[in-house]
Amino acid sequence: MKNQPVAGVDIAHSSMTRAAWDLIHGTQPTLLFNHSQRVYEFAVLIGEHRHLTFDAEKLYVAAMFHCIGLTALYPRSLNRFEVDSAHAAREFLKGYGCPDREIAQVWDAIALHTTPGIAEHKSPLVALLAAGVELALFGRHAQALNAAELAQILEAFPKPPGFKRDLLQILHQALSRRPLEDMNMLSDDVRASFDAQFKRANFCELLVEDDWRLG
Repeated sequence: MKNQPVAGVDIAHSSMTRAAWDLIHGTQPTLLFNHSQRVYEFAVLIGEHRHLTFDAEKLYVAAMFHCIGLTALYPRSLNRFEVDSAHAAREFLKGYGCPDREIAQVWDAIALHTTPGIAEHKSPLVALLAAGVELALFGRHAQALNAAELAQILEAFPKPPGFKRDLLQILHQALSRRPLEDMNMLSDDVRASFDAQFKRANFCELLVEDDWRLG
């Protein structure tokens, strides 16, 4: 666990955050582990840029757990990976006696981090996890940090050249074992049914094409 702040972002050094670090480091591949760390860093910087008040310790747990549902711990799950990740964080936080209200916020943050248009209307913790993921993957909200801060984060938690390709492979392996989500894209299904010119947004295309940089 990093003892010094990275890009001015510190991690609250508590028994809970150390346990979260150890657990995720031991269960996730390095690619997902470093991605989760970058998401936390970005989320905190976005929160500071927006002058939001949030619980950094709970945000750290949310960031660290948000991808655990993609790991081999859930080989036959019938849930969305976001739900498995949220459940895992909930059980982890229960073990530390966290209040139900705080646990519910972490659960919402993880469960909604891939659902555009909802997380930003929830509590700061929920909104910031989604924003951190969006910055990590697509470069959105990049005004919250500068080139020097980005360089420090990438030095501490490297993003390999093949990150996007490897992430898509992890997603494919995890999601191909799960049931089809018939209602996951309801709005797109309805629009496509009525508008022959409608073009769906494709996550894979957005991820691969949007090679963002700062400065």
